[in-house]
Amino acid sequence: MQHKRHYRTGILIILALVWGAIAFAADSAQDDKKAREIENNLIAPCCWTQPVSEHYSEVAEKIRTEVRQMVAAGKSRDEILDYFVAQYGERILAAPRAKGFNSLVYILPWLALALGGWLLLLLIKKMRSPVPATVPPTVLDSRYADAVEREIRDLDE
Repeated sequence: MQHKRHYRTGILIILALVWGAIAFAADSAQDDKKAREIENNLIAPCCWTQPVSEHYSEVAEKIRTEVRQMVAAGKSRDEILDYFVAQYGERILAAPRAKGFNSLVYILPWLALALGGWLLLLLIKKMRSPVPATVPPTVLDSRYADAVEREIRDLDE
């Protein structure tokens, strides 16, 4: 009987350890995904050409380490981005924030698309409208009409 109790306790301990390891691995994977997403939103300040996640420099490595430490400490995405904006300025962000003048970056493409669609519809509508079958006669000035008639009579003679 004692042996069964130890066996059950051992199994429960093993299950608890496995459960804890799975939960830790899931949290670690989630933290890694969050850190990678943040690193993709930051531009390496040494050359300002690539995201920190893809750039291999001392500064980019330092930022990656700081991001992972902040994520492990439970900081939110916005808190981490705000920290780096305070340190390096708005230029460190891969995409500008939708505030003030920067909001035009997000609005203008959709506005241009809507305007282009509207103009395209007007053009198609105009192209499909029927062309008048008869062209209205032109009204000639009587002076020119008389001159044309004289020219025609002179040619006949």
